[in-house]
Amino acid sequence: MKKLFYLIFALPLMLLSCSDDNNLPEFDVRVTFSEGTQVENGVITVPQGQSFAIESIVPVNSNAKDIAFGAVTYQLDYGINYTTVLAPYAMTFDTQNLPVGRHLLRIMFPVYAVNYSPAQALLDYTLVITEPVPDDGEGGDTGEGDDTTGGTTTFTVTPNIKAQ
Repeated sequence: MKKLFYLIFALPLMLLSCSDDNNLPEFDVRVTFSEGTQVENGVITVPQGQSFAIESIVPVNSNAKDIAFGAVTYQLDYGINYTTVLAPYAMTFDTQNLPVGRHLLRIMFPVYAVNYSPAQALLDYTLVITEPVPDDGEGGDTGEGDDTTGGTTTFTVTPNIKAQ
């Protein structure tokens, strides 16, 4: 009888929590990579031992009056997590201990927008670690991107988003 009593009181709370109020904002994300980072079609290519950095992650083209990101978590191969809470959410990655081959770089962050439900955004990149480049004393950069300014490469992408 006691269990039935608790169930009757819990039923209205369960019905309220199942409301269809997933009004999610629409936005793009501008990701700026450091100088020398080669990114093409969602694939980051870096020689083993060379570090690369993401200098900023910012919202653009939003339909919300005001939009902000929470703490950004970078995840390598579904295991190693790096979190930064300070805008512009910069992070440097050392590839010295990553094996040559393909890896997954996942960027996850909460999204808060005025008059919209809180959401979780997700960006996936394939990270390809190539054989180390022999040091022959000559430099060169073959990186291509949407916009190159001062050595940085900037991409505007649409994230996958879901309600929190």
